Amino acid sequence: MYTVISARDPRWSDMTHTYINLWVLFAEFKDTYGEVPFSASPNDSAAHGVDLFNRALAGEFGPVLEPTEEAVLQLVTSQRNNLSSNATYRIHSLLDELDILQDAIAMNLATEEQLKSVPAINAELYAFRLYRVRLSLIDTLPGYPRKFDWPVAPAQPFVYVPPSE
Repeated sequence: MYTVISARDPRWSDMTHTYINLWVLFAEFKDTYGEVPFSASPNDSAAHGVDLFNRALAGEFGPVLEPTEEAVLQLVTSQRNNLSSNATYRIHSLLDELDILQDAIAMNLATEEQLKSVPAINAELYAFRLYRVRLSLIDTLPGYPRKFDWPVAPAQPFVYVPPSE
């Protein structure tokens, strides 16, 4: 465990209050690094991380401020990009599936089951495209970037695969 000489400027790292960022001066590193940025967590594997989190939460280093607008914007943008990438991946998968089905239909090789699946695939494709567009528009929502409702991702259909015998 490291020895904390001082800590200051506690601020939540995100809107869900999972980490507290602060500036810390550790006795073991004061001459080498001086004051360093540190993210403290109640689940930190190091005892000094948990201790700093609890002390900051108790107000020992001043009030824990909300994250900066810039930090919130970075987190929201990162999350939106991740969700949009996942939606794009699903869209491409559906387009590939639909393309093969359309080839099978054009060649009169499609099974009855394949023919019946086309409307469901088109509906799912539309739902994911709509979701991706809604994600791209979150910056127009009231309360953005701090308090707004995220678009809800479409549910992917459950496909039953019987156990192999």
